[in-house]
Amino acid sequence: MRIKKLALLFLFFFFSSAFAAEQLIIEPEAGREPILSAIKNANSSIDLVIYGFTDKKILKALIDAKKQNKKIRIVLEPHPFKSEDENNFAIQKLEAADIDLQNPNPDFKLTHQKTFLIDNQKAIIMTFNLTKTAFKNERNFALVTDDPAVVHEISDVFTGDRENKKIGVKHPDLLWSPNNSRAKILDFIKGAHSEIDIYAQDITDYQMIGELAKAAHAGKKIKIVMSPPKSGNNRKMDYLKRAGAQVRFSENLIIHAKVIMVDHDRAIIGSINLTEPSMNDNRELSIVTRDPKVVGELEKTFEADEKKAVIF
Repeated sequence: MRIKKLALLFLFFFFSSAFAAEQLIIEPEAGREPILSAIKNANSSIDLVIYGFTDKKILKALIDAKKQNKKIRIVLEPHPFKSEDENNFAIQKLEAADIDLQNPNPDFKLTHQKTFLIDNQKAIIMTFNLTKTAFKNERNFALVTDDPAVVHEISDVFTGDRENKKIGVKHPDLLWSPNNSRAKILDFIKGAHSEIDIYAQDITDYQMIGELAKAAHAGKKIKIVMSPPKSGNNRKMDYLKRAGAQVRFSENLIIHAKVIMVDHDRAIIGSINLTEPSMNDNRELSIVTRDPKVVGELEKTFEADEKKAVIF
């Protein structure tokens, strides 16, 4: 019986993925329009999990959608780290509009996930918050997917987190913190044959640094583009450089993206940073994409940003 269930589960994931469409949003070039369009074109419902929310145009679009009798449900981190009052304006406006706004599951240190669900048929998994700077001078991405299995699991976790219930996760292409992201990212890095390209806001987790250094020592080409690290993190970047990794610092864009590309044929994209709190303590979500067009667009953008960045 167990084998039969596993076989049915495999077929469900296989066939739903085979006919799923994926699209990449590249920021800041795309601006707010893809998000505003998704909100405007929603037929009946919008579910949102977000960490930082200060953008007034997107806030207005959600309030307008509520006035059009669309069902809006939002889980919003009330006190982002070191910006505890950042979301106060959005909270006041959403509550005044009688939008279903809920605090995150207290099991997590922070809810850092950044995801839209549109009509329970489409998911937008983002590296960016809904802030002005996200659309102005930050390098960010989002993956749009209509894969039914992906949407179904994200919806289940959304409901579970709102009800403070533990939800099992099983989709092979979804990485959830704190459930399974560390193990899946490690496997992703270990599975690289020749090349790993990384956009990182920060890299501080010792296990991740060790695995990347091991890959570099094994002759795999490791390229990292990030903003200049915070004080005290230069030693970690120096360690990776001495292991053979190529580290570059962006000066024209703030690197807020969290993306790992492997062998030019697959990538992880989402909210998960390569830091211990992000993998162990926070609610986070990233997704694996193998879509050739999406991966190609990621790599093309990475190569352009790498050329402009300064060698560490």
